[in-house]
Amino acid sequence: MEIKHVFALPVFLDKAEGSEYTDLQEELTTIKSKLNFNDRGIHMILNENPFESNFLIEHGCHHSINFINKTVNKFITFLYGENKFDSLMIIESWMTKTIKGRCAREHCHGAADISGVYYLDTNSKDGNLVFTNPNNNLLCNKLVSDLVAKDIQLPLENGLIALWPAQLKHRTEENKTDHERVSVSFNITLSKKRFGIPTI
Repeated sequence: MEIKHVFALPVFLDKAEGSEYTDLQEELTTIKSKLNFNDRGIHMILNENPFESNFLIEHGCHHSINFINKTVNKFITFLYGENKFDSLMIIESWMTKTIKGRCAREHCHGAADISGVYYLDTNSKDGNLVFTNPNNNLLCNKLVSDLVAKDIQLPLENGLIALWPAQLKHRTEENKTDHERVSVSFNITLSKKRFGIPTI
């Protein structure tokens, strides 16, 4: 006899190391100094026009783009045994500063296929990323209420990248430290050859 866990959602973690990590940190730290940030006094501090721009593309962040592409390919290959998609596109990217007392409210990233985050600067205690259990509608069921009530926290570490289905709701815990956490978030769409084009 066995219990099968059904409807699982994949969240993928990877980490930049060695010269790749050094290149990423240098590139993104340099770009950070060139971005304008808007602090509206609540929640996180985002670069200017965060959801109408794509700073990774606009500033030619080749190390970051290559690292994201490589990680997405690993994610898809892990799921399917091969990359079944012909292309991926980073459609949005933004940089976030989270200072003491701030957090991100629960949200998701709309119509993209994959959302992700890369941690540029964290002390590992400045507000974890938390995924909301999509089965929380079963909280009233006595059999599984203790199981579905638990949300999932991800670790915080410089160089860590996380990828997940874009519609998965998530938030960050309040930063209760004096350290300013800096992260890079992005949305990705995937495409297949001949998608939507009738074959003869």
